Amino acid sequence: MDKLLLTHYYYPGTDPWKNIMNLPEQEAFRVAAELAAAHPETTSFYRFADFKNYYPLRKRADEYVREAFIRLGGKPRLPHPYSFVLAESDYLKAWFDSEDKIVLDLSDIPDDQVSFTPGDSCALLQQGIEPAVLTKGMLLEGIRECGGSVNAFLEKILEGRPYIEVQLWDRF
Repeated sequence: MDKLLLTHYYYPGTDPWKNIMNLPEQEAFRVAAELAAAHPETTSFYRFADFKNYYPLRKRADEYVREAFIRLGGKPRLPHPYSFVLAESDYLKAWFDSEDKIVLDLSDIPDDQVSFTPGDSCALLQQGIEPAVLTKGMLLEGIRECGGSVNAFLEKILEGRPYIEVQLWDRF
């Protein structure tokens, strides 16, 4: 099986290891307003311009995925994960309008600190769809069942969604 990489895209000049959801709510709203005002032309900051709607959805998605991951044996260290994607995503690369990214090797991430959802967990919940949550073991088994082909697995599981969202439940 090929090496599996995880990618986190971020806007230039921002700290990719800061998650606005890990701030106290009032401070999160203040920071979101500052980011939205500083970047009105940037697609990735729209969520901060609409933070009154984004915040409760993101909170609900993180709680849903975290609880499902715990039921599957995960031991998340954070209340809100760092969001990555499996492999690369042209969609997110364009969304952040940047070449800036962090790339990690999945083999370096402990099994109990990483979960996966086929598709964006927030977008799925917004559509009334409960995200399927996979463990690292479930992901690897699915790839093996597809003859070791990551592309075949992605084609089978994504059902038209642009990427597999990866939740890192600790900083690596």
